[in-house]
Amino acid sequence: MSTTAAMSATVARPVRHYYLDNLRSFVVLVVVVFHAAMAFMVYCPSWWPVIDPQQNLFFLMLIVLTDIPIMPVLFMVAGYFAIASLAKKGQGVFWKDKLLRIVLPWILGFLIIAPTSPYIWLVARHKEPSFAYFWLHMFFTKAFNTQGALWFLGVLTVFYIVLSLVYSMYKPVGKTDDKTTPPGLGFLLLFWLVPSAVFTVVNQFWSDIAWIPVKYILWVQPTRVSLYVFYFALGVYAYRKRWFGTGGYTPRVALWLPLAVVTGGVFCWYKLYFNFHMVRLSLRAGNNMLHCLFCLCTILALLGLFHRYLDWTSGLLTKLAASSYAIYWVHMPIVLLSNLVVRGHHWNIYVKYLAVCALSLVVCFLVGVYVVGRLPMFAGKKPQASSEAARETAPVETPATPLGAANL
Repeated sequence: MSTTAAMSATVARPVRHYYLDNLRSFVVLVVVVFHAAMAFMVYCPSWWPVIDPQQNLFFLMLIVLTDIPIMPVLFMVAGYFAIASLAKKGQGVFWKDKLLRIVLPWILGFLIIAPTSPYIWLVARHKEPSFAYFWLHMFFTKAFNTQGALWFLGVLTVFYIVLSLVYSMYKPVGKTDDKTTPPGLGFLLLFWLVPSAVFTVVNQFWSDIAWIPVKYILWVQPTRVSLYVFYFALGVYAYRKRWFGTGGYTPRVALWLPLAVVTGGVFCWYKLYFNFHMVRLSLRAGNNMLHCLFCLCTILALLGLFHRYLDWTSGLLTKLAASSYAIYWVHMPIVLLSNLVVRGHHWNIYVKYLAVCALSLVVCFLVGVYVVGRLPMFAGKKPQASSEAARETAPVETPATPLGAANL
């Protein structure tokens, strides 16, 4: 093969950006340990299925901090790959894939996985009807109906519908720029302030911790959904601006990681000093601005860290990437049962938490890889492909001028 032909083949070959797969896998594992911590936090809500008698303020702050960036990351990555898939494959193939990989797991999860959470709630309180009786006579009532962690698939389906409609009316939304355009300071400030304002407006009507059923088809946190819309759109915008491609935008770890740590610390202090339930609008606005700022700084720090240090794969990382969606789908009953197993033991609270995390992660990984991950709706197309709501390879890009030194 001539040099020219070899270069053409290199350019034409799709590039897999492993750091996005690894970031998504990492966030899913954080979701698992996040839910494992719920039982141990002070002020654990009464509706949480398993509440441990040993509780600690540390776990409350762990929940507060990890709860903020994890889902925006997943929505941003989903938005990035969704528009790439639409632009590359068209509406028909896009929806054939999403019906199999998002809508079907959502429906089956609602029927199979979601009922386990309220049932474990009853078991943990020594009220134990048979699961068959509970499923037939209790689960589909307002008192017990829930989707658990599978709310994500329902909301994601709505986002895909909206994106699909936008793309059908305005095809340029799927076109990429000729070169990478990194975000400037003005864009980032706007992306902090506008979501903060929308968050605050929504917060006037709903508490930040409120879960609202929409005809019991969707379950949403209104304040958080307003933020997820922005991050899903940011993923689409990132595709258009070639942020995640070869020679693309790499956030500066030295800038964003310290900012994430500082804003997280300030946010925790603000919560503890002014109380979690803030009545005054000015206090809620300040809380919401810190919330959105910490979210943005943390996500940019994670993108920078994973792009810089984890843009590679291995046997274990490949399995994690290919099974991360399956792990997310199945993790809730495994975590709750693990909480139930250790609840009766008088161990040190941190030992109990680490035991729940270790047991949950190992079982979720084994079930995700060797059981659920083998189902067609979760199985990967290639060994190295990631699992979540968008498996498509990143868009083909010619090398761009390195921008690292100029990036924020």
